[in-house]
Amino acid sequence: MEKTKAEEINTENELENIRMSIGTHLEELRRRVVYSLIAIVFCFVVCWFFKVQILDIAKNPHKFAMIKAGLSTELQVLSYQEGFYAYMKLCAITSVFLAYPIIIYQIWQFVSVGLYKKEQRYVLLFLPISYGAFVVGGLFGYFLLIPFGLQFLIGILGPGIQPIITMKEYVSFVFMLTVALGLVFQLPLVMLLLTKIRFITPDKFISWRKYAILVIFIIAAIVTPPDPFTQTMTAIPMLVLYELGILISRPTKKGFIFLGAIVGGGAIILVAVFFYLTHKGGEIGLLNAQGNIQVLYPGGKEWKQVSNRINFRNGITLKTGSEGKTAISTKKGVDVGIDANTEVHFHDAWKIKLKTGQVLISVKESEIPFEVETPNGRIRTTKGTLNIRAGEFQTIVTSIKGEATLLLEGEEKKLLEGRQHKMTIGGEPVDIGVIINWSEGVLTKPDEKK
Repeated sequence: MEKTKAEEINTENELENIRMSIGTHLEELRRRVVYSLIAIVFCFVVCWFFKVQILDIAKNPHKFAMIKAGLSTELQVLSYQEGFYAYMKLCAITSVFLAYPIIIYQIWQFVSVGLYKKEQRYVLLFLPISYGAFVVGGLFGYFLLIPFGLQFLIGILGPGIQPIITMKEYVSFVFMLTVALGLVFQLPLVMLLLTKIRFITPDKFISWRKYAILVIFIIAAIVTPPDPFTQTMTAIPMLVLYELGILISRPTKKGFIFLGAIVGGGAIILVAVFFYLTHKGGEIGLLNAQGNIQVLYPGGKEWKQVSNRINFRNGITLKTGSEGKTAISTKKGVDVGIDANTEVHFHDAWKIKLKTGQVLISVKESEIPFEVETPNGRIRTTKGTLNIRAGEFQTIVTSIKGEATLLLEGEEKKLLEGRQHKMTIGGEPVDIGVIINWSEGVLTKPDEKK
């Protein structure tokens, strides 16, 4: 049946209204996007003036991991432009964080027009809580996951390896993981919103639990480095959040018990990992520090002040001030007491270099000799206690307990228990003037005396 002229006109008017409605929505979308971009650009400009301070804050997880491992906390750049691009990325991501509330508000202004009153109430309540969850997720990564994850990754390298952490890679890693965790912490709210608008029922979430576990571990593997520790630390909170989403969607006694079991088990795992990492440390442990104690990390150029109970990796140099004293313990059964005004470099657990000052060394019985390098020779011992005082021209070695071997100018000498030996390069110092005066009388010819 053919349409009448009036029906065709009405149809054209309806289509025109639809076209105008779509155009209006697109214009509104463009306006909201522009407002959001203006907010991001403004925050970016502000962040650029404080980029060094922002980087210093972002470096805290890196500093925590490196100090625990006894390595340099400095970030590296491999090209002139790398630092510039890294700062650009740092400021861009930070500006998104700062402008997030404005972006959320613009999204709300755009979608609220097409929602019913009941849906508007849900979304309006959802948005501020969503921002809070995003912040909590970011803080979880910043204070817990990232520092301990980095410490785990550095710890598995072992001694003798000096990592080169670039500024670009670190900024990308930290902010990618922080943003990912912020989004992950939205999961319970999204699940609650979907159930409130009756898009998905809580029973569906329960039936999908086994698939959710698989998906969660896949997501954790994507957003974290390829190691089981950080993947597990990311997956456990996601599992808790999924169960929390089910519980707030439909509160039940069984749900509370199940969620409590997951939270309790996850807490036990996190505490065990925290205890392991905080007590694991490096090869060298600093004990009983007194006064001014400074450390120079491998590859570092500036001395750093240290406090008591810190673990180091090999390759560090310690320096004590006029009133500074400390003790060092290695994992190989060697204890080193360091006196004031002393500088000593730790090659590894079996070798140190005493540049100046005095140390007291106690070595448990071992097949591998412990070696001390001084400006005037080397000392080796496999068991015993030695007191070594090194200067520029002379090193005094005292064997308090056990024996030691002295290596001086290609010769080996045994130092017995209760004995002392002075090591000097080129012999003992003498008064050259006396010998010159004596030699003048001996070497002068008789005819030269007249």
